[in-house]
Amino acid sequence: ELLPVLDDLERALEAATQHEEAKLEEGVRLVHRNLADLLRREGLAEIETNGRFDPHVHEALLSQPSDQEEGSVLDVVQKGYKLGDHVVRPARVVIAGARHVPGTEESDGDGG
Repeated sequence: ELLPVLDDLERALEAATQHEEAKLEEGVRLVHRNLADLLRREGLAEIETNGRFDPHVHEALLSQPSDQEEGSVLDVVQKGYKLGDHVVRPARVVIAGARHVPGTEESDGDGG
C-alpha cells in the first residue's frame, strides 16, 4: 500500500527539478493525502485539540494569558496521534493561563 505513496513522491520530486511550483505543491499535497489516508486505514487518528487541555493526550509547551477559559487549548504547535487507545505522540499545544487583569500586579515597594 505504500508503493502508490512512493510513486506520488517521485512525481513530486520530478516537478521540483523542473521548477514548476504549482505542480510541486500539487504533488506534495497528493503524497500527504495518500499517506494520511493509508495511516487512517491502519487505525491512526489525530488527537482532538478543541476544548480543554487533557494531560493524557496533550503536552503543554506554553501557557499564556487569555480571555479564553483557563486551561483551554489556544493553539496547536504539533499535531498528536493515537493508534487505538495508545498515544503515539501527544499533541503539543499552547494553553490559556490566568487572565491578566490590569492593576492586579503586586506592589513593587515604591509606595504603591
